[in-house]
Amino acid sequence: MRRIDSPARPDWREQFDQIGFSFYDLESEGGRPYWNEVNAYGFTSREVDELAAATKELFDRCMDAVEHVVREDRLAEFGIPERLRQLVKDSWDNDDPTVYGRFDLAYDNGSTIKMLEFNADTPTSLVESAAAQWQWLVQVRGENADQFNAIHELLVEQWKHIREERWNLPEGTVLHLASLHDDGDGDLIIEDADTVAYMAETAKEAGFTPKLIFMEDVEYDADRNQFVDSDGQDITHIFKLYPWEWMREEQFAGFLEPSKDNTQWVEPLWKMLLSNKQLLVVLWEMFPNHPNLLATYESPEKLRGTPHVSKPRLGREGANVTVYKGDGSVDVAQPGAYGEEGFIFQKRANLARLNGKTVIIGSWVVGETPAGIDIRETSGPITGDLAEFVPHFIEN
Repeated sequence: MRRIDSPARPDWREQFDQIGFSFYDLESEGGRPYWNEVNAYGFTSREVDELAAATKELFDRCMDAVEHVVREDRLAEFGIPERLRQLVKDSWDNDDPTVYGRFDLAYDNGSTIKMLEFNADTPTSLVESAAAQWQWLVQVRGENADQFNAIHELLVEQWKHIREERWNLPEGTVLHLASLHDDGDGDLIIEDADTVAYMAETAKEAGFTPKLIFMEDVEYDADRNQFVDSDGQDITHIFKLYPWEWMREEQFAGFLEPSKDNTQWVEPLWKMLLSNKQLLVVLWEMFPNHPNLLATYESPEKLRGTPHVSKPRLGREGANVTVYKGDGSVDVAQPGAYGEEGFIFQKRANLARLNGKTVIIGSWVVGETPAGIDIRETSGPITGDLAEFVPHFIEN
């Protein structure tokens, strides 16, 4: 893996507007735009093969972990309310379909690949990973260039598989797609809206009729035991970019019962077990010394004398992550609003440092298939919401 300088297209903003990627100018580190195309990362074919193999291996081990948690009735360790535990188990046992997820991987310049966490319920960075960096590749490096990116094609295939083989639905069936409109300041959450709009395009190619709504529009008709949208239309199948750990604390949770809910949700309820960092503790317990896992525990005692990090079980974008030195002193800490749900403690990973940048690889899974990667970089050791997105390519 190498980081190179790359000339920016003079009209890159206009090019992205044409494909529905509009949050490229979100403020990033140093006031720079979130999208960075004055640099790029090059990978060899061997490195791409290794990343794909590690992603598939990690996904399979995560499935083993979910099966173990369900069979051994360990859902309480994940903070799942008692009223929802049987529903989560049923969702797993019913094999409720999943569309996608994104592993965050530490990649030490080719020597190790370690799982940092699994964004399995509401992963973002989708439109820039699937569409924006592919457009960049073709326009900057040419029609014959390549990158590890089959995300779009696999999303269409997965939605078609779900429609035809899992839900047995005819072409043209309405699929609602929802994100949160307002996070409290009254403004539209552009990143989420663009992500859902892009997902709607892939679902449309798969034969659905997409209907974009906001989570604030979702209502419940108690007389008919049915979720409906603001037009009164039944919500029978819905993709939601809205985390289950928020829904479970809201009035929604009271209607998530077989006798009250006729809705198929994507991502499904069992994904709550993957999007919770307690999963990392279970994985290390089940597969100690696995080459793609980092030692992770519920308390820091077993990591004393070892550089490690604490992470909130439900944290996002590096919030409330603390990095400790081997002597137990704090190296760096990130503020945030998470932590009441508890923390896990993970051995500190060796992260690639190239040209003064810390590199994190997002490795996408669609269905059960490794689908592509994205690169985020930052100057410090914690990848937070100010990290920049940098495109990649396969050498030669």
